[in-house]
Amino acid sequence: MTTNPPDGFQPFAVADGYIGHNGPYYWRQNADGRPEFGFLSDDRHGNPNGVLHGGAIVAFLDTILGYTVVLAAQRRCATVSLDSRFLATIAPGGWITGRTTMKKISRTLAFIDAEACADDKLLVTTSAVFRIFES
Repeated sequence: MTTNPPDGFQPFAVADGYIGHNGPYYWRQNADGRPEFGFLSDDRHGNPNGVLHGGAIVAFLDTILGYTVVLAAQRRCATVSLDSRFLATIAPGGWITGRTTMKKISRTLAFIDAEACADDKLLVTTSAVFRIFES
């Protein structure tokens, strides 16, 4: 079981509320200069089947999607829709990595994708729409 984040990861800016309960989350810039996110899964992220609960992964992805939109728009946002595809499972106890890809951003909407992996295993992909607020 991993007990520390991989090299270069630092604590996520927000660590209270639900994010603090589900996390803590971490981030770093990868070699391409894009943000990469992660969290250490543990028993509280599991489901009765002994694998990582999909809700724990989707909550993580929703958080990093919104954070990426805020960075790009420099304004607050909220999830309008989030479509998830569950592709594989893993037992709790591993490092989960998340990456986002901005598809399009306008003054009021952002279209963005994300994926969560454990090592080289793709767990979940998402496509989302976010509403960007005026201020």
